[in-house]
Amino acid sequence: MENRELSREEIIGLIAEFKSEVRKNLTKIDIFNEKIEEFTKLLGDAPAVSASMPEKKRKPYPLSDWDKIIINTIKDNGKPTTSKEIYDAAMQKAEEQGIAMDEAKMKSKINQCLVKLSNRRGDLRKVKYQGRGFAYSIAY
Repeated sequence: MENRELSREEIIGLIAEFKSEVRKNLTKIDIFNEKIEEFTKLLGDAPAVSASMPEKKRKPYPLSDWDKIIINTIKDNGKPTTSKEIYDAAMQKAEEQGIAMDEAKMKSKINQCLVKLSNRRGDLRKVKYQGRGFAYSIAY
């Protein structure tokens, strides 16, 4: 297939064609929803069938060494901890455990773990910290 630029008329024609297809599909969706309602009424007292797939529960993935270092740092501190304090303590513990990298990579890794633990997993909470933005604490 050759690569060429479309004219203004061709573009307008394609837009009209796509809009037409969208209208046809929306009409089909309305018809299918009506049929689903009819069949559901025919079932009467029978359990309703969900139109969507059942949601599978995922197993929580295990914590990495870095995650454990960060959580233990916050627990040892006993109060909400700023990211700078976490960086300093985590870098020291990483060197003790032999998993240290260069400073830029360690900061990046710690930041990724903080995001994962606070946003995705919910193990940590961000709390307002006076004058410094946020600190991290253990979520209970």
